[in-house]
Amino acid sequence: MCGRYVLIHGKMILQSFARLYLGSVQEAFDGLPRFNASPMQRMPVIAEREGELVARKMQWWLVPHWSKDGKINATTFNAKAETLGESKLFAPYFKSSRCLIPAEAFYEWKRSTATVEVKGKKKEVEVKQPMCIRMKNQGLFMFAGLFSVWKNDKGEEFPSFAIITTTPNALMSKIHTRMPVILKEKHFDEWLDRENKNTEGLKKLLVSYPASPMEAFAVSKYVGNSRNEGPECMEKVDST
Repeated sequence: MCGRYVLIHGKMILQSFARLYLGSVQEAFDGLPRFNASPMQRMPVIAEREGELVARKMQWWLVPHWSKDGKINATTFNAKAETLGESKLFAPYFKSSRCLIPAEAFYEWKRSTATVEVKGKKKEVEVKQPMCIRMKNQGLFMFAGLFSVWKNDKGEEFPSFAIITTTPNALMSKIHTRMPVILKEKHFDEWLDRENKNTEGLKKLLVSYPASPMEAFAVSKYVGNSRNEGPECMEKVDST
């Protein structure tokens, strides 16, 4: 899964990915930096809207357009790559409403066991160590995502998105059983093109990103509280 991520220098997207001509960014990058983005919060998303590639803030928890009240009783901040085509919820968006989510790092919790003493007796307990994962060059990258636009009775739009996850690479497999899909820049156009209905071809893009350009390090449990923000979320700690 992917339940937390980092976006610090949002406007650098325009420099880092020059081929992405964003006709409009509106206020998409206001409110940055974000060191602990969490589900239900609004974050910048790049998508094609009305024939134009734009950056917009969207809620990180996909609400289907057919929802009666703008809510959904399901966990939809992630979408599993392997079942997108068969999912009644996600399949329509996989076919025609795909997006990119800019990020500079993400967090995952590594589970292990430790022996502690409780009332004089030794006991094995589960330990969850938050890990920060990013590119070694600390550069921007793009998650593959899906988006939906729910409208209320007044016709006001409330866009939302989900991050697609896949099987882990060699780095991530030591931390978790899933990882977010990070798309290579050469596939951006193909992914964002809403006229591209070739879902079989698109499925081939939803694979784990190579491990070699990535790094992971332990961070403080401070990041575990979604209300906590700031660079201390990414500070390295000794995990031993």
